[in-house]
Amino acid sequence: MKKERMLPVATRSLLLPLLAVVGYVTGLDWDSIITTDSGMLFFDQNWTQISSGGHQFQHISAFAYDEVKQKLYFSEFKDPKFRIFSLDANPQEEYHKVTKLLPKSDETAYITGLVFDHLERKLYWTERGTHAVYSVEVDKIGNGTDAPNLISTVTKVEENHDLAGLAIDECRRHLYWTNSYLQTSNVVRATMAGKVLNSHTEDVYEPKGIAVDHYSNRIYWVEKKFGRAFSIQSVNLEVEDVKTFISENDKSPSDVALNSRYLYWVDQQVGEVHETLKSDSTQSRVVYRGNRPTAIIIKSSLLLNHQNNNPSCKSVIAKILDNVKRESEGELPQADKPTSSKPEMIICLNNGILNHNTNSCICLPEYQGNFCEIPICNNYCVHGKCVIGRDNRPTCECDAQFEGERCDRSKCDGFCLNSGNCSFSGATATCSCPKNFSGKRCETAICTSDYCYNGRCIVEEGGLPKCQCNVGYRGERCEEYTCNNYCLNDGKCVLNNETMLVECRCGAEYTGKRCEIPKRFCSLDNGNPELQPYCDGIPPTTQQQQQQQQLVEPQISYCKNSFNRTVVYASLAFAASLFILMVILLVVRRFYEEHRPRVTKRFKVTNHTQMTSRPATQCEITIENCCNMNVCETPCFDTNLLQKSSSKAEDKQYLLDDIENIAGSYRKLPSCGDKNLP
Repeated sequence: MKKERMLPVATRSLLLPLLAVVGYVTGLDWDSIITTDSGMLFFDQNWTQISSGGHQFQHISAFAYDEVKQKLYFSEFKDPKFRIFSLDANPQEEYHKVTKLLPKSDETAYITGLVFDHLERKLYWTERGTHAVYSVEVDKIGNGTDAPNLISTVTKVEENHDLAGLAIDECRRHLYWTNSYLQTSNVVRATMAGKVLNSHTEDVYEPKGIAVDHYSNRIYWVEKKFGRAFSIQSVNLEVEDVKTFISENDKSPSDVALNSRYLYWVDQQVGEVHETLKSDSTQSRVVYRGNRPTAIIIKSSLLLNHQNNNPSCKSVIAKILDNVKRESEGELPQADKPTSSKPEMIICLNNGILNHNTNSCICLPEYQGNFCEIPICNNYCVHGKCVIGRDNRPTCECDAQFEGERCDRSKCDGFCLNSGNCSFSGATATCSCPKNFSGKRCETAICTSDYCYNGRCIVEEGGLPKCQCNVGYRGERCEEYTCNNYCLNDGKCVLNNETMLVECRCGAEYTGKRCEIPKRFCSLDNGNPELQPYCDGIPPTTQQQQQQQQLVEPQISYCKNSFNRTVVYASLAFAASLFILMVILLVVRRFYEEHRPRVTKRFKVTNHTQMTSRPATQCEITIENCCNMNVCETPCFDTNLLQKSSSKAEDKQYLLDDIENIAGSYRKLPSCGDKNLP
């Protein structure tokens, strides 16, 4: 049996501490925490659950994270004695240690929001019952001081305000909270001392969880709307420039958190956590579904590792790092220095600062790694200059001919289409296109499939398209059939199978390439070479026939056509003149014609009224052209008067005759109101 080779004892004694250090620093780490009805769930960056803790806490209402000491502070509002607790979130610890911090009191009875300030090392929280914001210095708790006496009142709000979520901007030293009372709901910005600076109230219904996005300098909060609707809104750090990030239905969001790329929000109604791309709110997915989630924390080392190059945060972070350094060197009291068998110190390279609380390194912006041993810009930019951005991330300033996040792609890659050749004119990519293509990127075909309708397209010198038409077609784009209107004078168009050209078969009286020449012209050509090819075989006419064709026939044809036109024009002119004359005569006759006399009289007639009397208050009738003088007392006119003109004496005689003739025909007219008359 072969013996295994053992390391010397001295070598093993040197390696064990080193392995312990490496294992402590590079062990499995969590990236996010979700609070549920069964405690806290820890996930890695791929949203794989790696641990859990605080199983005895089933009603966690809010929690905050201390990046320096890697502690979680949370509130449990169902515990009978305590309200605020801390949990060591170091991933290397096999069991998460929970410490009771603040007992139940009026100031801690119903905590709805909780944040941690690394500069002053204070916890801030909103309490719904007393309508106030409180704070406490966490490092002083547990040093023999009565904890309730350490609580300070930051500010009190009106009783018709329900304090909900709470967020902090540590760099600019501001607090933000939400008020979910329907009649007064708003989002408030205040100083760290609690002085309200301004608020946003327009179209705010029931806001809840709130968070600060240091990457884009905006504030996000989740909000329940009327009915089944909800939304996620955002404003800038001055609580202005309102934007709607998400607006949907049938969900009940309670909390929100962010990192550099994504926004995470908790839906209590269906028990889900959603991950939404900040640059495109339509890109979303569910990263957790299970026990009823209430709150979420994303551990991105935002403050220490991603904001220490931000101009707005430099001074604050410099003070925080100075406090960490002084505490590590023993200049500041170490309130809760962990007792562990693991090494107490590691070496941080490149001026990194040792955080004794976690036995890890806080690196300068230009370095990363467990020991700050890796330059962030080391081989990061392939063809360009590396710079550190305000979020402590490397970015590349690419050379003129390259692009991409790491300047790893030439501008010519895939720039020219259709086999075009790419070259550079300074920093600009240009394309040399094949013969059949044009455009900045050779994207436009010169000869498209539908350019020539009945033929083949070719590209001429100068890049212009030209059509080579199929047999029987012509035109710029071969759009016209050659025989269309080609043969004149009823000639028949045919295709010559040998020459593949069109020919005309003319009638008996015409000849020529297109049947355009009358055969009679062949005898008049006098040797015209243009007509000769088409006149071969046509017998010449006699001299007398020539003279008749030259002189008589054209004259007869001309006179005949002229005569026909003259007759038509004269007929139309005569008819028009006659019509106009009739119209004139009718107008003149009407103008001089005497008007027909018309006499109208009105009488009131009753049964007891004499014929010649005219009572004033009787039924009124109208009698026109009455010829009975006893009734109407009006002159009568004979219709004969309208048919001929007469003198005044004759008119008088007609009136007297009518009176005598009509006198015997009188009958009594009934009264208008007499109902007994027939």
